[in-house]
Amino acid sequence: MYQVNLLNQAKKDLKKLDPRFQQKVILSLRLLKSKPFLGEKMAGEFKGSYRIKIPPIRIVYTPDLHKKIIWIRAIAHRQGVYH
Repeated sequence: MYQVNLLNQAKKDLKKLDPRFQQKVILSLRLLKSKPFLGEKMAGEFKGSYRIKIPPIRIVYTPDLHKKIIWIRAIAHRQGVYH
């Protein structure tokens, strides 16, 4: 099992989400505990990170395999998450 940690920005992002999306995001975060590679690999400036799509929301995270921690970097609408 992996530990899922949200960075401060991700915590703020989650609180701002519409409640119907919050529940879906929380479910995905729980799934990450046992499936750290649930998302798709990212490239370019986000190399080493993964994303989970919950249209129109994106969860961007980076797994630390040695410490068994998943760092949630951002949770936001697809148009603003990559800035």
